[in-house]
Amino acid sequence: MSQNNKQQSIWRKFASLFINFPEENEETAPVDSKNRPAQRKVAPPARAGKNSEPASETGHEPKDAFKRPEADFPFPGKKAKPQVSAKVAPEKTDNVSKIRDLDDDRKKEANDDDEEMLHTAKQEFKEEARELDQCFTSPAGLIHCPPIAEKPEYAPIVSFKNVTKIFNKGTPNEFCAIENVSFEIEDLPDVGEFIALVGPSGCGKSTVLNLIQGFQEVGPPTLGQILVRNRPVKGPGRDRGMIFQKYSSFPHLTVLENVKFGLELNREALGFSDKTMTNLAMEMIKKVGLAGHEDKYPYQLSGGQQQRVAIARTLVLKPRIIFMDEPFSALDEPTRIEMQQLITDLWHEVEATVFIITHSLAEALYLSDRIFMFTPSPGRLNKQIMIPPEAIGKLPGLSPLQVQESPKFKQALKELTDEFLKIGEIN
Repeated sequence: MSQNNKQQSIWRKFASLFINFPEENEETAPVDSKNRPAQRKVAPPARAGKNSEPASETGHEPKDAFKRPEADFPFPGKKAKPQVSAKVAPEKTDNVSKIRDLDDDRKKEANDDDEEMLHTAKQEFKEEARELDQCFTSPAGLIHCPPIAEKPEYAPIVSFKNVTKIFNKGTPNEFCAIENVSFEIEDLPDVGEFIALVGPSGCGKSTVLNLIQGFQEVGPPTLGQILVRNRPVKGPGRDRGMIFQKYSSFPHLTVLENVKFGLELNREALGFSDKTMTNLAMEMIKKVGLAGHEDKYPYQLSGGQQQRVAIARTLVLKPRIIFMDEPFSALDEPTRIEMQQLITDLWHEVEATVFIITHSLAEALYLSDRIFMFTPSPGRLNKQIMIPPEAIGKLPGLSPLQVQESPKFKQALKELTDEFLKIGEIN
């Protein structure tokens, strides 16, 4: 073996540590480098196995064959980390441009359709809003109106302007009783108006009355404004009287003394003598049907009689506004009917504005000129319903029982009940 072939053999053995060379015939005759024909250099194939074909016919590997392999170098058997090549954004082609143009056209068409649908929805909403802003008469003859009806003809006696009342504000026990309540009650001359407040328990009906009355326990509204005869409410006054649900007579005073109590408190403002106050109290006691009981104490009276005392004590001051918070809820049905007749007669006499809270829809329908329907807590005024007397068969000379047994009243009561049930679906 010549010196050159020996060196080449040693080099191949060293290189075989990293590259698998094809087996060669050791008896291959040496080739004279001077007379060797020119070889075309061919790029080495991918790493070959033991049975791979030789890279060249002469057995000589091209110089490129000795490049370090990226996969196994420098440690055979271990994979090198793949090299991440930078992504090149594809060039925009005519097809891509056409697709994008088509997409833009479709979006424009869709936007046009959306605008048309939005316009149609707005028109429908405006039409519905117009219907809500207008009163309509139902088949039963009741007049349904939005919370704020048309501008009143007379000056308001009570105004609620966007009133919200939150108790314990800023504490863990914070509770919103009523929210954004607005209404106006006209001061109808020589007649007054009877307003019934109905709604689920806890919807803020009593809060509304207490705010108008100006009780310190309730305080002023959190938001909004309350006016009585166009003046802000700053506290209770004798122009407003309250008949409570519970019996509120003083147990240590007689019937006469209980009825005179309000007159005694306002003696200086009224300028009445003792004789005048006694005469006024006795007159009111007769009107409520308690003549002969003036010297009795409350414990000696029935529940209905005790409520008559409370009514007399309130009306003797001739208030312009009367509040009644479920005054007949504890009474039996016959006594309740009697009290409804009594309240109707006295109301026409005193010509006051009356607010009554009741859970009896029949009672609200019979007594009131207008019904306010409140949503569940937080209470919001959902709608108001006007009650024309002829719609419920409420004619002069008829007793409450006769009216409430008439077909007209029953039809109107069914309609009112259906409206009340719808309130539960709100919120």
